[in-house]
Amino acid sequence: MLLPKLKTHLKSLIEVPSIDFKWSDEHNTKLFSFLDEHLEDESISDKDTQTKIKQAFKEHFEAVGYTLFKFTDTKLSLKVFPYKIEPKDSINLETIICIIEENENLIEYNYNGKEDLICLQQELTLKLSHFVNKITNEEINKKELLKHAIREAFELHKSDIIIIKNNQIFIKLFDNCDIREVREDEKETIANRYNGLDEEELKSFYNDFFLKEKNKNFFYYVAEQFVDIYMLDKKINNIAYEKYAFAFIQSIITEHLMNSFDENEEFFKGFSGYVFRIHFKEVFGHIANLILSEFSASNKYMIDFLKYYSLNIVVLNGQKYRVPEIEAPNGLKWNVVSMMSIVKIYIKTEISLEDIREKIEDFEDEIFELYIDDLTPIEHNNNLAKEIEKISKSIISDSKRLNTLTDAFDSSKNEGEKEVLRVTIQKLKVEIQLQKDEKTKLSSMMANKSHLIKYNNIKREIDSLRRQEKRDEKILSQNKASYLSIKNSLIKALTSKKVLIEEVVA
Repeated sequence: MLLPKLKTHLKSLIEVPSIDFKWSDEHNTKLFSFLDEHLEDESISDKDTQTKIKQAFKEHFEAVGYTLFKFTDTKLSLKVFPYKIEPKDSINLETIICIIEENENLIEYNYNGKEDLICLQQELTLKLSHFVNKITNEEINKKELLKHAIREAFELHKSDIIIIKNNQIFIKLFDNCDIREVREDEKETIANRYNGLDEEELKSFYNDFFLKEKNKNFFYYVAEQFVDIYMLDKKINNIAYEKYAFAFIQSIITEHLMNSFDENEEFFKGFSGYVFRIHFKEVFGHIANLILSEFSASNKYMIDFLKYYSLNIVVLNGQKYRVPEIEAPNGLKWNVVSMMSIVKIYIKTEISLEDIREKIEDFEDEIFELYIDDLTPIEHNNNLAKEIEKISKSIISDSKRLNTLTDAFDSSKNEGEKEVLRVTIQKLKVEIQLQKDEKTKLSSMMANKSHLIKYNNIKREIDSLRRQEKRDEKILSQNKASYLSIKNSLIKALTSKKVLIEEVVA
């Protein structure tokens, strides 16, 4: 989860990427404060952590240049360098185009029966990606180079959309001329929200490319970016929130879509309106949760922001307005005081549960390493003990029989009978020795004392966490109805606007 959170943080910290960007001490302080809060048990010196940090910066500045870093435990130094070569001037461009042309059989036109869709199959996509990623003879934006080569190879229009997903490349043929100009009387309608695009066109794109598992956290990151930038950083007031929130959120969705897909801003402005409408409740559900999480931490800005919904009436510029309320369907009205204890308990317990479940998962991974042939050490030892006991009984029985045969051999006067007994005794001795060897072998396979102690200690930790998990689940269950009442009432308030009542006489 660190990478997406860090990418969102960089958007609020740096905003628009630029070659001229200078990394300051203030940036450094804010970044390390963020890392201290989100790294938990990790350290900035960990290679995996540094890789994620580099990846976040790389993706943030990818459109304008490449980044070089220097890390210490307390400081990051960063320099952004412009790409030296434009994709159109690349010495590798012709080779990429040749790879496409030489693999015509791996290109599927009219994909899924749609005339406006082309698919470069996985085999061809991997060939292209492998070649582009191995380029070391020029400093260039590799992602844009690949897209430019595809545009050249297929003679695409600027408005056509290239989508690289799931190890396949798709080309969506699209003409910006298909965008209908929105009339003045349609400014407040769906036509404007969809930027003049046909809804069926948007629906088709949504079904083809957006209903994927990869997009399951898309709207959480949108909500997180909105809250981080406009509320926690810019601290917009309720009046600005009501006026601009929807536009801000749609612009964030547009930005995320263009980062995920391609640079056709006209199309994705319309598509962002479409997906925002479909996932409207989901977006504001995330926003409400994030607001309540900050509220539970006694964030003064959030407390003041939520107090607005208890004002009932406000007067602005000589006009009286009725303010949205945090009101449940049963008529219960929530305010900062009545919400605080419930939200604090619920959020604290949620965080505790998440922490407990992560610990249980870590312990279960650790304890699984102590398993032997898919059995716990105790089960393994018990099974071996049963086998050893069974062999021990057989050895005792065979030893008694050996004694009997030996006595018979010693007392026999018949040479023929003695020979038979001698052969039988020898075979039985061999059998007894084999059983003893097997018993020794099984005994050596028993988990040792330190192995068992380690297993039992971890098992006790897991059992303790499981009991704590049940207690927390009970607390959540007891407070869930009230929390959901608050959350759903807040969603309604967040998606409503103040209503003009009357002009105020001066």
